[in-house]
Amino acid sequence: MDLNNLKSDPIVVVGGGFGGLATVQALLAKSDGTSVILIDEGNRFLFKPLLYELLSGELQLWEVAPQYSDLASELGFIFLQECVVEIDEIAQKLITSSEIEITYSQLVISTGVTTNYSLLENLQDYACGFSNLNDFQIIKKLITKINNSSEYTNPIVIAGAGPTGVELACKISDLIKDRVEIYLVDKGDKILPTCKSFNREKAIEEIGKRNIRVYLDYLIKSVDKTFLELYSTDNKKINNYIKIDYSTLLWTAGLKSSKLKFLYHFLNENQKIKVNKFMQMDEYKNIFFVGDITFCENAPFPSSAQVAMQQGSLVAQNIISLRKGNELKPFQFEDLGEMLSLGIGNASITGYGITLAGPLAFEIRRFAYLMRMPGFLLSFKSSGSWLFSKKIINRLFSQSP
Repeated sequence: MDLNNLKSDPIVVVGGGFGGLATVQALLAKSDGTSVILIDEGNRFLFKPLLYELLSGELQLWEVAPQYSDLASELGFIFLQECVVEIDEIAQKLITSSEIEITYSQLVISTGVTTNYSLLENLQDYACGFSNLNDFQIIKKLITKINNSSEYTNPIVIAGAGPTGVELACKISDLIKDRVEIYLVDKGDKILPTCKSFNREKAIEEIGKRNIRVYLDYLIKSVDKTFLELYSTDNKKINNYIKIDYSTLLWTAGLKSSKLKFLYHFLNENQKIKVNKFMQMDEYKNIFFVGDITFCENAPFPSSAQVAMQQGSLVAQNIISLRKGNELKPFQFEDLGEMLSLGIGNASITGYGITLAGPLAFEIRRFAYLMRMPGFLLSFKSSGSWLFSKKIINRLFSQSP
């Protein structure tokens, strides 16, 4: 598409994760005819909460990672697979790595976070995260090798006992059928410290059923190609030092803002972007920020896809209000509950006064997420695939004699 023939300066969204895509969808739903451009380095949107089901083959790639070009065709936005290298806030324009220059009317930045490998020396040489499709491919190949070879005897170590670490540990354990032990390591004194108590209890139960050993109050202090060292953060522990010969290190213990140069002058000392209650920086009223890169001092909010999507919808509404000269609305997070994948065909749900765990919770979680997929056609196709699966129908409605 010829960007020079646009009727007016477009609204530009940089970053096509949950927050960015939610912004685009909400803008188009309230469209005043202004073109909306989405810019992302990748060619696929990744629905990260369902990445575990892609790993196990319970879902397919098209369901978890649809192409932006397909979404653009259906929803009506312009997609550019580009990297933004410079933003001129005064002139209201940005420049991409291929020297495309775009003048914007409003700008939304939602570039997200990535695995933080800077916490240990040489960590990136020895560890793998679980935040993108490249990580997925590495872990998928690892599972295949373990299942087809007897050479893997040392444990898989997962650093971080938050949702990603716990969900990944349960799923991998099921996929390798306990052939290799999994060590789940965290510096805190409990798993899932920020999660609902019911979900934490169910996760503890499921971990206990699997070949997973949990090391709480331990830090990974150093890592080499074949071994790593744990040190206890609890001085009362008898064994303050443990050396582990490992086969694979999966790092889920920290995230950081995406390393993009144009972001540097926006970031504060904590590598976050400080925003006001309308999700703007006070200096630039026509620039909005969404997602995990943001920080609001007066009303802190958790980092999650749920928050990012709500922020995206609010930002779209505020952009429309700004264009019309109306008052903006502050962001208020509505907790819609929490869902955890706990192995193949198993999950735990807490929300709206409902607590549920097991196979039915897994199906509800899957259906709820598929209904949130961007674009009506994709959501309809994914939900239909779920609904008309004989396996699902039998699981939900058949009864044993």
